[in-house]
Amino acid sequence: MLGMAALFRSNYAQSVVTTPTRNYAKELHQMASYTLQLELDNEYISPWIKLAGLWELMNYEYYAGNLTSYYHHLNQAATVVRFAIGSNNIDLLKLSGEQTFDLRCFAWCDILSSMALSRPTLLNYESDIHNSFPHGDYVDSDKGVEWIFGCPDVLTILLARTSALRHSHVPPEEKVARGCELEQLMQDWKFQSLPSQRSVLRVARLAAQETWRHAAILYVHQAIFKSDSSHPSVKNSVKIITQIASTLTPGVNPDCFLAVPYFIAASFATTLKDRYTLRSRILRSGNESFLRNLVAALDDSWKETDATGSLATWSKQHPPRIMF
Repeated sequence: MLGMAALFRSNYAQSVVTTPTRNYAKELHQMASYTLQLELDNEYISPWIKLAGLWELMNYEYYAGNLTSYYHHLNQAATVVRFAIGSNNIDLLKLSGEQTFDLRCFAWCDILSSMALSRPTLLNYESDIHNSFPHGDYVDSDKGVEWIFGCPDVLTILLARTSALRHSHVPPEEKVARGCELEQLMQDWKFQSLPSQRSVLRVARLAAQETWRHAAILYVHQAIFKSDSSHPSVKNSVKIITQIASTLTPGVNPDCFLAVPYFIAASFATTLKDRYTLRSRILRSGNESFLRNLVAALDDSWKETDATGSLATWSKQHPPRIMF
């Protein structure tokens, strides 16, 4: 946590101590990595304590843009989680309370990493999305991942299902049919209202929900249908995300949690205006290295798309250069 504090100070403090602070953050990360490995090797330490340590390191590595270390620790975390829960399956919608915080964060990272790397999730995620939500407008603020990362819980599950379908060994016709079912769920799902004392923030959160909705639709088209930018649904979702982005204040809640949807939409964008808008919104989401990595990957994919006339998405970039 001290390393995270030093990292954020080095990213945002405009002073002569920026470089020394960033170096200090790296030293703290190195010490934490060494200590964590000792804990992982100690069979007497609870797996939940190990998971908490891994999450702290991964959180730092994500914002620092340490791609290799991040994915290495994510793989280690998957092993720890399997041991802790005694299963390879997680019902994300049933996780609540402080004691499951690290597990929920791991699940989010696993699902988003499967999208970024175009690989299966490390664990399986399945929930009964039709019977797991309470009636009325009340939403448990300590359940699922929406209150942590901004993506509606049902969409997180549908994103995991999309990744699972992408890598499933089923006939192409069945894969497309199931993809259509996923897209329909994403389009039709009615999100629960999010409580907030400020009307402006309530509206902004609704905008974030819709942004994630259309990012999920685009992911189905990228992963299952292999659609290009000319597909009507793709064009519509890119348009909506771009329009919503223009209504949100850059760099603050919830805009600071929307870099991934902006990136997904931008990968399908064809006009200079849309590309510039979404590219700039990613950079204005914060001052972290992973944001600049996203933009660099976008620039390269746009060059390839324009040169070949064929859509080049992040899934074709090897070795991986981005984190979601």
